[in-house]
Amino acid sequence: MPKKPAVKKAAPKKSKPAEKSLNPNENLPKDVKTAKKEMRSLEEELRHHQYLYYVKNTPKISDFQFDQMFKRLQALETAFPDLMDPASPTLSVGSDLDKDFEKFTHKLPVLSLENTYNEEELMEWVLKTDTEGLYSVEWKIDGASLMLYYENGILANGVTRGTGGVGDDVTQNVRTIRSIPLRLSEEVSVYLRGEVYMTFSDFEEFNEAYEGKYANPRNLSSGSLKQKNSTDVAKRPLRIFTYDAFFPGTKSKFKTHQEVMKKAEELKFPLPPDTKLVKGSDIPATIKDFKKNKEKVGFPTDGLVIKLNDLAKRESLGYTSHSPRWARAFKFDALMKESKIVGIDYAVGRTGKITPRAEIEPINLAGTTVTFATLHNQDYIDELGVGIGAIVRISKRGEIIPAVEEVVTPGKEIFKIPLRCPSCNSKTEKKADSVDYFCPNPECPDRVKNGIIFYCSRKQMDIEGLGEKQVEFLYDQGYIKDLADLYSLKKHKEKLMEEEGYGEKSVSIILNGIEESKKKDFRFVLSSLGLREIGPKVAELLIENGYDSMDSIIGAAKSPKKSEALLEIPGVGPSTVEAVVENFTDKRVLTLIDKLKKAGLKMKADPIQKSDKQPFAGQIWCVSGSFENFQPREKAMDLVVYYGGKKVGSISSKTTHLLAGPGAGSKLDKAQELGVTVVSEEEFLKMLSQNGISV
Repeated sequence: MPKKPAVKKAAPKKSKPAEKSLNPNENLPKDVKTAKKEMRSLEEELRHHQYLYYVKNTPKISDFQFDQMFKRLQALETAFPDLMDPASPTLSVGSDLDKDFEKFTHKLPVLSLENTYNEEELMEWVLKTDTEGLYSVEWKIDGASLMLYYENGILANGVTRGTGGVGDDVTQNVRTIRSIPLRLSEEVSVYLRGEVYMTFSDFEEFNEAYEGKYANPRNLSSGSLKQKNSTDVAKRPLRIFTYDAFFPGTKSKFKTHQEVMKKAEELKFPLPPDTKLVKGSDIPATIKDFKKNKEKVGFPTDGLVIKLNDLAKRESLGYTSHSPRWARAFKFDALMKESKIVGIDYAVGRTGKITPRAEIEPINLAGTTVTFATLHNQDYIDELGVGIGAIVRISKRGEIIPAVEEVVTPGKEIFKIPLRCPSCNSKTEKKADSVDYFCPNPECPDRVKNGIIFYCSRKQMDIEGLGEKQVEFLYDQGYIKDLADLYSLKKHKEKLMEEEGYGEKSVSIILNGIEESKKKDFRFVLSSLGLREIGPKVAELLIENGYDSMDSIIGAAKSPKKSEALLEIPGVGPSTVEAVVENFTDKRVLTLIDKLKKAGLKMKADPIQKSDKQPFAGQIWCVSGSFENFQPREKAMDLVVYYGGKKVGSISSKTTHLLAGPGAGSKLDKAQELGVTVVSEEEFLKMLSQNGISV
């Protein structure tokens, strides 16, 4: 489980006057000297508060106060452009300019680490290297590798690892990562290596808004660095841990890796947590300690990095052509095995996304026989160099779906996804904000089938008896061609019972399950249609803000004035409004809705039931993290609503409580900054018990 945040009740908030918004253009200085003094002062203060907020998680001022300073600095920079600092905090918001990434030759080789998968192998290396020497043992963060180059205290370049000798210059995107300082407190030159990552909770919340579009935090982090618009990158909750630093021209100043990283920390770079300095002989015991805590950390990790601490000894050991001799990566051995790729095909999802997958020689992994493993997308294939015939390592880690992780032995040439949909032969499209290819045909057989499978799934309409195999059979045999056909399936009952494996009992279960789905509340119907951006979260927001029927949503989509009013709903942005208009003015979608309405499905949300007890009256709650007693966590928020409170999807100054579990990310940061009362699961259960509410 992700690391549990330190949660404690904040003191009751005292009423205070509303903070007054100031005009940042008022009383601008008229002379250069005064302007320069104010600008340097604002820059220093903003950097300090960015560090407290994004690195230390101990904000001292409100968002409002920060924004006022930020806008004032922007106004000054507009009035005095020649005085603008090339590392100004205002540059961290991103730019709308499209750009191709220039190639950057690394100032020192960015090598890989040699992997070890068992302690015996690792200790053999320690024995050869220095048994009594000290080693730094730290988490191996599973993110996107990045080099940061600072010249005279200013961030000059942020560069991907690339080939190790040449990488992509992604500086504009890197500037938007708030935990990366643009200017250091000293005018030093330093080159740092780090890992860009997302916490599990930040990834979950971001991915939920995009209907589960992204495979895992690592892929999203890596893909984010290659976005063409840095404004898009700025919206993504990226963070960084820096784990190595090189200060050119100061070799004699530092004797150990520990000293180097202490200096990096003084310069306000975030370092990996839990790092330990131990003797070589103590490494096995240290590995055990790390393994115990693996499930508690809130970020992706796939092992440990063990590095010799003594820099002079590192120098004498040197390097191979691809890795340093003084460091090793110790990969956790739980869920990874080697196999051979014998073929590559594709899955076409309900949104049209085409996901390549490798057919492999069968292996037993985590108790199941694995014959297929995902390859995610073409960028991922290119990065690994995957081809048919390659020997690869397959993992299951925290994911249900096995994935190709590493290439051990290359196969034939790198595989390329064909430009035609494998299901309907339509020409595929690659969207501007995505690394994936999509089939644009809404009637593509695989898209339709997967849309029906999604509709019937447990989290959606939960139709008993209709799993993936049953839906595929019914579609392929012509019993159903869209969602609405499910509700006329009963007319085929006799014929269906003649099919192999479909006796009277199983057919009755399916038909009863379809009939029961008519009782499902409108909020499930709306999110189960599988429409772009209209997932459970958006459905909830629409219903809670008065759009509680299909007619009201269609009416809003058809009226420019009403659709514009949707932007006033907290959590609903322009892309969601665009999706609402596009979906609910589409003749195909409207025809489907009409068929479902005639079939008897609910097209208006049930009134929210409330208890006579109202212990949460007047309170506004939000939730973040994971919980033992509330799975899914929305069950906790349903209790809050039933007993008089309100629930919201994001933290604001109006939020009164945050229910925070292990892995709570940016919502917890925001709540602590605004003085919102933070409640742990244990405290929440106690509150329920005190009010006679059982879970």
